[in-house]
Amino acid sequence: MKKTLRFLLLCLPTIALSQVELDQVDDFEDYTMSNWTKNNSIANENIYNGGPSGEGDNFLRVTSSGSGSDLELMTKNNAQWQGNYYQGNLSSRVKYISMDVRNSGSSVIFLRLSFQTDYGLIYRCSTTNAIAVLPNEGWKRISFSILEENITALSETFSYAVTFGSGSQGVEEMRILHNDVPAWESDPIEAVLDIDNIMAESQTLSTEEIAVKSELKLFPNPTSNAITVTSNENVTEDISYSIIDLLGRTVKEGRSKLNQEINIQDINSGNYIVEIKNANGEIFREKLIKN
Repeated sequence: MKKTLRFLLLCLPTIALSQVELDQVDDFEDYTMSNWTKNNSIANENIYNGGPSGEGDNFLRVTSSGSGSDLELMTKNNAQWQGNYYQGNLSSRVKYISMDVRNSGSSVIFLRLSFQTDYGLIYRCSTTNAIAVLPNEGWKRISFSILEENITALSETFSYAVTFGSGSQGVEEMRILHNDVPAWESDPIEAVLDIDNIMAESQTLSTEEIAVKSELKLFPNPTSNAITVTSNENVTEDISYSIIDLLGRTVKEGRSKLNQEINIQDINSGNYIVEIKNANGEIFREKLIKN
């Protein structure tokens, strides 16, 4: 038995020493794609002007056609985002990956991160929640929590600790992609996504839109008549709501309260984004299927 165990341990991949450093950032000011690549034939672009800081600020543009070999909106990194995210210190480890994004197309993009490592078996996972990036809303700062409670396993065999580098080589590939559910591949979409200032962080700014497990939920979903924004806390809190189609057009808006019904019989069947704002300006977005 001991000989078998030793043999299996020898068969595991060699542990690399690379680390993803806190506060490392891809700002694309070197006029390259900073090792962000893709599988389809529409190449990533370094745009020399018009980033979130305005004139002279470079950014990365990722484009998909929604058909053929270019159907996916996805870009991946197998270089500086490889490695150990733990850094031997759980309290100050990389907990969030933040970036500036802009939707320069005409369809709503559901943005999320996915990760893969090979530790004898392929481990894959994705951020549990996506962030909806709407057309015509300009640049905004978003942040994805990569803490274990905000990660969904995609492979049958999965270890969070091994994937992110506790006693292993860590992440081998990181992806930024469009999908409204946790996935390794993008859903087909015709889209143009602009990205800048991708950063590894241990905490986030209060102004960032953060993809974490939300305390709010839409119920029922799918539905044909009404929705309720449910919460275990602040049960009488005033909210404003907007129902937005997948072209970014607001089809219904108004004011309501948490845990009170909102009638949606007057909107057509289809897929929508429901955007909820509370009195503090905090934003919650979720996909709605209207039957």
